[in-house]
Amino acid sequence: MWQGDTLSTLREALPDAEIEVYGSMLEPASTDSWSDLDVMVRVTSPVSLEAALGAPLWAWQSVQDGDEHVVRAVLDDGRRVDLTITGAEGLLPDQPADNDIRFDAALAAVTLGRGSHLIGLHLTLGIIRESLVQWMVAADRQEGTAHHPHATALDDRAVDELSLLRVPAGPATARAAYEHYCAARAAVEPGFVSGLEGLDAVIARGSDRAG
Repeated sequence: MWQGDTLSTLREALPDAEIEVYGSMLEPASTDSWSDLDVMVRVTSPVSLEAALGAPLWAWQSVQDGDEHVVRAVLDDGRRVDLTITGAEGLLPDQPADNDIRFDAALAAVTLGRGSHLIGLHLTLGIIRESLVQWMVAADRQEGTAHHPHATALDDRAVDELSLLRVPAGPATARAAYEHYCAARAAVEPGFVSGLEGLDAVIARGSDRAG
């Protein structure tokens, strides 16, 4: 599976690092194509995570806690790797403009893909909420005011967002929510670039269509 291949890639890229696996990889029966790879990495100098993982990062969460640098990475080929790095920090590229939404969309797709509807819907609703925020900003700009005593021309966008909440829910639900967010963001920022291809890769890999 891809998790084992990624572990090999890490070890080849960081031959002097101490790399220890934890999490689901220690219980093969509970590992599937939706599982992420959890690793602890001890290095002596800063390491480029894109170089070490062999692909560009699509989205991530990064937390520095004392000597530990924890990075939850989503790669543009759909792999998801959680790294706890000690000894030096992991080097990250510039964040995409919608990094946090991308990360939530990936996690929503994974959890819905596994049938974890409570968590998946919670994450998806967060993305829908952010879409509505973007449409409200667009309405303010269109009307030239933030005071709207009556419906605006963009209020129908709320109906579009509600249409996403159909059953059965699955990874496509998270994808649709992210696609709607991208449309809303582009209405406010014409130069905004969607990252749908990365989310499609997450879904394809989880559905075992990416090898």
